[in-house]
Amino acid sequence: MRVTIEDRNDDGRGRGRVGSKIVLVSQAHPGETVTMKVDRTTRGTVQGRVARVEVADPARIEHPCDHAFHCTGCPLLAAAPADEAAFKQARVATAVEAIAGAPVPGEVRRPGGPFGWRHFAKQVVVRPKARAVLGSYVAGTHQVTDNRGCPVLAPPLADVLSAVGNLADAREVPVADPASERSGLRHVVARCSRASGEVLVGLVTSEETVDAVRGMAEALHEAEPSVAGVHVLLDAGGNAILAGDVVHCAGLETISEVVLGHRHDVGIKTFFQVNPDAAETLFRVAMEAAGTGARVVEGHSGIGALTWPLSERFEQVVAIERAPDSARTLATGAARYPNVAVVEDDVGACLEAQLSAAPTDVVVFDPPRRGLDEATIAALAAAGPGRVVLLSCDPSTLARDLPRLAAVGYGVGDITPIDQFPRTAHVETVTRLDREMTA
Repeated sequence: MRVTIEDRNDDGRGRGRVGSKIVLVSQAHPGETVTMKVDRTTRGTVQGRVARVEVADPARIEHPCDHAFHCTGCPLLAAAPADEAAFKQARVATAVEAIAGAPVPGEVRRPGGPFGWRHFAKQVVVRPKARAVLGSYVAGTHQVTDNRGCPVLAPPLADVLSAVGNLADAREVPVADPASERSGLRHVVARCSRASGEVLVGLVTSEETVDAVRGMAEALHEAEPSVAGVHVLLDAGGNAILAGDVVHCAGLETISEVVLGHRHDVGIKTFFQVNPDAAETLFRVAMEAAGTGARVVEGHSGIGALTWPLSERFEQVVAIERAPDSARTLATGAARYPNVAVVEDDVGACLEAQLSAAPTDVVVFDPPRRGLDEATIAALAAAGPGRVVLLSCDPSTLARDLPRLAAVGYGVGDITPIDQFPRTAHVETVTRLDREMTA
C-alpha cells in the first residue's frame, strides 16, 4: 500500500489517509511517501510498517539500529533531534491549551543521547523456527519482532539479553507458545545499573518448566560476568509479567543504583526509572519547583528516588507509598534519613489527614499513568498547601489532572517537558502550581 504521510499521531507514528481509512505507519515522517507493509486492518484504520521510502524526509538522520522498519518500538528512530523535540513540545502544549492562563510549556530538556539510555528491558520470547527470538510486539498486533542488539538499551543490557537467547538455544530450553498452549520461557526482564554496570535478570516461565529455566539461570550467572543475579518468575498469565512468585536462583537479589548521589537497592520487581540520566534532570526540576521549607508531603514515592533529595531541602518529608514492596524498601532506606516519615497507604485515603496534621509547604506528586484520583483532589480542595508540584508521565495524564487542580484553586506556574524516552513519543513533565489567592 502506498501512502503520503500528513502528520504524526500521539504515539509518534506517521499518519495519512487512503480512502476513508486512517493509515498509521511506524517510522514514517510527515511529508514522506512510503510503501507500507500492512500489519493490521480495522474498520477505520490500517496499521503497518515501512516497506520502502519512496519520497524521503530530507531531515532523516542516520542511526545505528539494524531493526528499522521491522521493530516498532522507536517510531521516531530516524527523526532529527529538533523534529522530535518540536513534536513532544507540541503534545504538551495541546494538553494544556484548555487551561485558562496556562503558560506556554518550556523547551523540551533532553539529558544524554538518543541511544544507550534504557536501563530496564522487558522482552517477549518466541521460537518460530530453530532459534529463540527475544523481541517486542509489532504495534497493534501480537506478532513478535526480533530486536536483538537494540541500540536504545544500555550496552551491558543488550549483551546480556543476547546471551539469554543463545543459552536458551544451546540448552534447548522450552519456549512458550500460546497458540499451541505449550509451556516454557515466556518473557525476560532485566535491569542494568548505571553506577556499576551490573545486570539483574528475571526469567518468566511456567511452573512446568521451572527446572529447565532454573538451570539456564545458573548457567547465565556463571557465564556472564556482568550478571550480578538471576531470578525465575512464575508466569501469572495475561499481561502481568511481574505478577508471579519469584525464585532467586543465583547471585545477588538486588543491585544498587545511584541517582543524585543517593543509593537505591533495586530488585527484579522494583519500579524504578529506566533512564537514570533523564531521571536526575526530572528530579532536579521538581526540586527547584518545590523550593525549600519546613514540611513537604510526597505522594507516590516509590522507593525514594525523589524522597531522599527532598530531605536535603525540607526539614520534614512525609513519603506516601501504597505498594507493599516499595513501601518496605522506602521504610528501610528512611533509617538513614531521620527527617523522613514513611506512610504505607493509598495517597487519596490518607492525604487530607497528613495535610491537616501539620502546616505543609508543598505537596509533590509522581502518580501512575492514570493520574491523581478524586480523593486526592478532594483532599487538596479541603486542606491543600500553597504549592503543588506535579510530575506527569504523559501529556494525556497532564491534560486530565490540570483542569481538576484548577477547579480547586491552583493556577499553573510553569511546565517543563523532560525527554526520558528518546526516539519514542513519550514525554514527561514537571508542573508547578500555586494556589490562587481570592479576595
